[in-house]
Amino acid sequence: MYQIAVCDDDAAERAKIEGFLRSFGGYDISVYAESCKLAEETANGKMFDVYLLDVVMPKPDGIELGSIIRETDESAVIMYLTSHKDRAFDAFSVRATQYLSKPVSRELLYRELNMAICAAQEKKSRILFLKTKTGIKPIPFHLIVYCESESRCLVCLTEDGRKHTGLTLRVPFDEAVMPLLGDERFIRPHTSFLVNMDYVSEIIDGYFVMKTGGKIPIAQKKRQQIINEYTEYFFGGKR
Repeated sequence: MYQIAVCDDDAAERAKIEGFLRSFGGYDISVYAESCKLAEETANGKMFDVYLLDVVMPKPDGIELGSIIRETDESAVIMYLTSHKDRAFDAFSVRATQYLSKPVSRELLYRELNMAICAAQEKKSRILFLKTKTGIKPIPFHLIVYCESESRCLVCLTEDGRKHTGLTLRVPFDEAVMPLLGDERFIRPHTSFLVNMDYVSEIIDGYFVMKTGGKIPIAQKKRQQIINEYTEYFFGGKR
């Protein structure tokens, strides 16, 4: 059963959206009147599959709340239901799946929610099978921060900070990471690195600065191309 959090400081809107979800069934729903309460629980490790958020709320507002959620969860679906169309651009910064204008109809909510969940589940189901000294290790794509070629081995860093080292490569690096290259989240900024753009914090002085710490170099010859591709992804062009 999918875990859904609804956060809106408007009591009537909260009740309406909760009613839509409960009549549809199949969801475990938690409702929040205060964004600070959801932010606190998120910071303490509480996670949901889907977040339905208003934008304009007492601090933190919906966009700030989305940023807090993304600090601990890169794969959750974030959808905004709001009367304020002027913040749609800001929603890209937290990789929101949808930005729907109120009033939201039951039919539209169901359709967009189902599409978002299906897309998220499909992404979560993608797995890299890394051959290591202890056997084959399955690593979900969405947990991979970056891969690198290190001492002729394929090394994958995951969001928990662990490095997973494969056996000595018998094929070129780009062939070893071929399964990841077909996923829109991944970009190759350097011959020795493949980066999951969901974990990029910013670009500074020719480096991807990662949310988990550390910097990944961007090759000088490809710098503008890489920046353009990242910008397109970040602002929703491939989402």
